[in-house]
Amino acid sequence: MDNYLPGGLRFFVYSLGCPKNSVDTEVILGSIVDDICNVTLVQGPAEADVLLVNTCGFIESAVSESIERILELIEKKREGQILVVTGCMVERYGDELVKELPEVDLFYGARAPQNFKEVFKGFLQRRYNGNATLRDTTPGRHLTLGCSSRLLSTPWWRAFVKIAEGCSNHCTYCLIPAIRGQAVSRSKQDIIDEVNELVGLGTREVTLVAQDVTAYEDNGNLLYDLLRDLLAYTDISWIRLMYTYPGSIDERILRLMAESKRICKYLDIPIQHASDRILKSMGRKYDSQVLERQLELIQDMLPSIGLRTTLMVGFPGETDDDFLILQRFIEKWRFHHLGCFIYSDEEGSAASKLYNKVAPEMASKRRAALMELQKRISADINASFVNKTLDVLIEGKSTETDLLLTGRSQFQGPEVDGVIYINKGMAEYGGIMPVKITESHCYDLIGEIV
Repeated sequence: MDNYLPGGLRFFVYSLGCPKNSVDTEVILGSIVDDICNVTLVQGPAEADVLLVNTCGFIESAVSESIERILELIEKKREGQILVVTGCMVERYGDELVKELPEVDLFYGARAPQNFKEVFKGFLQRRYNGNATLRDTTPGRHLTLGCSSRLLSTPWWRAFVKIAEGCSNHCTYCLIPAIRGQAVSRSKQDIIDEVNELVGLGTREVTLVAQDVTAYEDNGNLLYDLLRDLLAYTDISWIRLMYTYPGSIDERILRLMAESKRICKYLDIPIQHASDRILKSMGRKYDSQVLERQLELIQDMLPSIGLRTTLMVGFPGETDDDFLILQRFIEKWRFHHLGCFIYSDEEGSAASKLYNKVAPEMASKRRAALMELQKRISADINASFVNKTLDVLIEGKSTETDLLLTGRSQFQGPEVDGVIYINKGMAEYGGIMPVKITESHCYDLIGEIV
């Protein structure tokens, strides 16, 4: 080991934003573990040698949270500690952050997490020699590959697998193509190899993520081909899809989902809106008729599927009539799970230049109305599960109630949806057990192992 490298490092980490960012954090930490002995994660900043914040720069609220976490660590930082800031916010704001946050020792972008170790080692060497610099950039762009080491932050029985990077949809409110670049996919074999490696660690569920998983393409292989081969060449118990672009879901994928018990009967379809006028202004590549046809096909082929969506209210020009169209659409299609964001102007986005801004108070009122509507819909759907038996992935002991265990069915995505509380029966963590549902609430279910 080079003499400027310590014998061990203790990391305290804030990983903010989406699961795709979580994967990047895991790769960053895994690359360090490869090269530096005895790297450990600690629970508090006071115990750490290195403070690391992987930021989100997607929307204003995410940027604000990232800044708050950085300032919190700056306030607690002691002499000798290293503060590293990485991720989308660094990619978005670059030199401006260097100027505004001189307390940060190292800034690193979002496009090559597996290369972080080389930059970090270079930083430590310069620091050892007394001439450390404040910022390093990584030229070019690199996909995170399956051969990249990962230090999993999720429980061993589940993991996120990023199948592509960037986005080519260019929605008018979104900066992801500028931050992350155009969409580029990993090779199918590389993903299969990574899933097999995870299975070897005991993982039961993988959630395939990308900015748009339906845009996956590797030398003519599409998402359907990837799913087919994951079923054929891995023993993973559950495969879950998140972030499927509306109107782009291949009928063959739905058929595969219907035929296989190993592909979760679950789709996350972020429709954003249902007014044709607003969808066009958002730069979305579909209209309400496309949405209707897609949802009809999904529910015809998979009548028991669990659907999640994401909405945006307060987009420039959104009228009461536009909002009423959206409400009626949600009432008709009754998604199991729903998230709702309030639009915010993002500097550099096309939408930020639009006129007819919606007052923040009105946008907040519309969001509250949608979430109240969804609360009733979710409660009705959950009530339909009572007396049914579901296969449940056991996640651990409940930390919020006196009930014994918690878990999730195929209809519930990790970290974003409700859970099933189990008040009778015991099982090992990571096991998949039959659970009879005995009680329902707005977002969660209660049951017993049978």
